[in-house]
Amino acid sequence: MAEIGGDGPDGVVREVEGAQMPHELNPLYSWATRDVLGSPSTFSEDYLRELKESGVICGGGEEERNYRVELPHRGERICELNLEHPRVPHWLWVNEVMFTEFGVRIPFSSFQQRLLQRCLVAPSQFHPNAWSSIRCFELVTEYLELPQDPEVFLYLFTVFSPNAEGKSKKGYMSVHPGKYRRIFGLYEESFHDFKGRFFKVFPVGDHPPFWLTLERDAGRFPSYWSKDAGLNYTPITYRRLNEERRDTADILLWLFSKRHLKPKAVLGNLERAREAILEMAGKNKTLALLRQVMQANPQGLPVPEPSSGPASSSAQEGGGSSNVGEGTGARLEVFSPIREEGPEQQVEIIPGSPLKKNLLEEKARADKAESSLVEFEKGRQEVIKLAEASVKATEDALKEQILVLAPDFNVSLLGAFKEVVDGEIVDPPLGS
Repeated sequence: MAEIGGDGPDGVVREVEGAQMPHELNPLYSWATRDVLGSPSTFSEDYLRELKESGVICGGGEEERNYRVELPHRGERICELNLEHPRVPHWLWVNEVMFTEFGVRIPFSSFQQRLLQRCLVAPSQFHPNAWSSIRCFELVTEYLELPQDPEVFLYLFTVFSPNAEGKSKKGYMSVHPGKYRRIFGLYEESFHDFKGRFFKVFPVGDHPPFWLTLERDAGRFPSYWSKDAGLNYTPITYRRLNEERRDTADILLWLFSKRHLKPKAVLGNLERAREAILEMAGKNKTLALLRQVMQANPQGLPVPEPSSGPASSSAQEGGGSSNVGEGTGARLEVFSPIREEGPEQQVEIIPGSPLKKNLLEEKARADKAESSLVEFEKGRQEVIKLAEASVKATEDALKEQILVLAPDFNVSLLGAFKEVVDGEIVDPPLGS
C-alpha cells in the first residue's frame, strides 16, 4: 500500500490507497465477526489532526514528536495486518475512546503492556468496557500504593469474546468479573458508535516503537488482532496466586465488593476520585498497612458519605469530560450500593457478614476449580497421545506401501500427512 501525499506537517498521514477483495471473502480475516468487518473508520483528516494537536494521544510531552497518526484507507478494517510486515508489527491500531474516555496515553504504562502480553490481546481488540476496568484497576492500585499486577487483575476478571456467531468467530474482547469478585460496575451498559473511531499510530523516523523489543525483532504485546486472542493464558485461581497477590486481591475485595466503584466517576474526575477512594480505605495506603487494617476489621471499615464539592467537567489532563455532579456542591457518587449490581452479589456477600468467611468459601471454590482444571488437562493430554499414535501408524503404513510400489523412492522427502493440534487431527500447513 502506498501513501498518497506523504506525511503532513501536522503529523497526520494522508489517505492510503490499496484495492483488495471483500473482507468476508479474504481467508486472512474470515474469523472476524461481521460487526468488525462491516465497520470502516469514520475519522476525518481534520478531526484526527485536532485530536493529535490536543495532546490527548501522547500526553502533550516529549513523546509527541516520536509518534505520528495515520488515517486508514477507505476499505481498511481495524483487524487488518500490514502484509509488508506481517510478523513484526509496523504500526499500532488504536481506538479513540481509549484516549478520550479512559486516559490511556502513548506509550502505554508498564502495567498495560504486561497485561496485554499476558493475555495476548491487541489494544484495539479490547472492548471499551474492558479498558475502563483496566484503567480503574490501575488507578485504584496507584492511589492505594498496591502492586499493579496483571495476575491479580486476571484473578478478578476473566477475558472472553462475547459474540453470537459461534466459536470460530472472534470480535472485540471483554472482561467480566469472576463470580463474587465484582469491584467495578460498567462504564456504559451499551457503547455506541465506537467501532468506526479507529486509526493507526506509527513511530517517527528511527524512534523505537514502545510495542517492539529494542532489537525490533518481536512485539512486547500483540499489535494486530488475532483469532486466538485471549486463549493462551490459564485462568487464574486463588490457589495460583502468591502471598502478595492474594493480599492485594483480598484488600480490593474487602474495600469494594460491597460497594462497587463507578468507572465513569473514577475516570471522569481523577483528583476527587482519589480522595473518595482513600477515604474509603480510611486514609490507609500500602500493602502492609492495608493488610493490618483488614485483619483488624474483617467486616470492613465504616462507609463514608460521598465527598462533596464543586463539580468539575474536566477529566484527566488532555482527556475527556465527566458527567459526575452538576453545579456547586454536587456530590461525587463514586460508589454503587450492592443492590444495583444484581442478586448474584447479594447471595454471596451480605452487608455485615465477616469477610473471613467469604474468603474461606472462595478458597474452597478455587481449590475445586483447580482440581477440575488438572483433570481436564490430564484427559486432554491422553487424547493428544492417542491422536499422535494414530497419525504415526497411518504414516508408517503409507510409507511402507510406497516402498513396495517404488523401492527407489526416498520417503524421507515426504512431509507430514497429518498433524495433531490440541487433540484434533488436521492437515499440515502448506509447505511443511
